[in-house]
Amino acid sequence: MATPEQVRAFLDRPWVRLRREKDRTIAARVAREGAESGLRMATQLRLHVEALGLALTDADRRADLEAAVRLRRLLDRAGRRQRRAR
Repeated sequence: MATPEQVRAFLDRPWVRLRREKDRTIAARVAREGAESGLRMATQLRLHVEALGLALTDADRRADLEAAVRLRRLLDRAGRRQRRAR
């Protein structure tokens, strides 16, 4: 079990800077090696998640997609209302 100090040290990492650097690294790799490189990375990540037993079930994937579609419709409707209010 992590101590409070270890948790704080983890939370205090420079996450925004790390994300930017990771994004730059991946973009450079894809630019250098082509789109196939990005597809290989995505496949490797998917296989790793499956190996860990963390993959979504078909039902979870369907529910996730349905939630995304509902959210998109709500955002579209809110955007139309906002434009009409102007």
